[in-house]
Amino acid sequence: MPSTTALPSTTGVRWALVFRQAVLEAAAAFALALLLLGPIVGLVLDGYEVKNELQRPLLIAAIIAIGRFLVALAMHTPAGQAMLERFNARRRQPGVLVVSIPESNRQRWWLLVIIALALSLPFLASKYWLTVLIQAMIYVLLGLGLNIVVGLAGLLDLGYVAFYAVGAYGLALGAQYLDLGFWSALPLAAMLAALFGCVLGFPVLRMHGDYLAIVTLGFGEIIRLVLNNWLEFTGGPNGVAAPAPQLFGLEFTRTAKEGGVPFHEYFQIAYDPTHRFIFIYLALFLIVCLMVVVVTRLRNMPVGRAWEALREDEIACR
Repeated sequence: MPSTTALPSTTGVRWALVFRQAVLEAAAAFALALLLLGPIVGLVLDGYEVKNELQRPLLIAAIIAIGRFLVALAMHTPAGQAMLERFNARRRQPGVLVVSIPESNRQRWWLLVIIALALSLPFLASKYWLTVLIQAMIYVLLGLGLNIVVGLAGLLDLGYVAFYAVGAYGLALGAQYLDLGFWSALPLAAMLAALFGCVLGFPVLRMHGDYLAIVTLGFGEIIRLVLNNWLEFTGGPNGVAAPAPQLFGLEFTRTAKEGGVPFHEYFQIAYDPTHRFIFIYLALFLIVCLMVVVVTRLRNMPVGRAWEALREDEIACR
């Protein structure tokens, strides 16, 4: 009888090609991340010397590569293919399509797992990574606000960061000149940023496109120049110190001010300077979760659909 050789199955060959493609994409993501983050994160200035600490960019690049590898594999699963088909089908449909995505039990469980990991992360991270996470949370808040202006309404606002600067300086200057605490100055800073938004918004209501971009860019530059050159009021390039946050009057310092109580003494634990960073991270995380809910609700409300219609066709929206 003639000998027969077993041929590899079509599924095995397909997944071998998918695995190879995922490895190549992960390697490209690793190289690109290392190229971009190496000079920024890996080079540390120590006095007059530049130290080379490649473990940080290598770790971040490895995390990015693993994520890209897993995403590439997931996109070839039946669930990933179905998601791509739904996405392409929505892109082919003309006009504004508002789709409410049903939440399954599996999605809720994943959401709970992500929230649990995010809440436990600050207790495992060092002080350096806590500062990175806090900065990331601040940028997430900025991105959520910018997504409403640029993403939903389609308005090219190049001076959005100016409102961030107004709010930040409002918090610090309110504490310095009005003797307000962190939580007392926080709503004042938000109202001050909203006031500047109204002052800028009303004159440029009828502008769009390049004209709106030029006006908002000019507003951002005006705010930057004023804050950098008003030395007597804002401190100029040196800035001004913001008040330290407190937890119901408990201060995150080794020794509290007169009449105050340190956090570690009240709970009878050892002093750790990372307690303040953990508290700031948790507070920002709760604010980010609240803002995500608010933005999602706004998007599904009639005003959100009006924003999307304005983005697609301003003339038809009127």
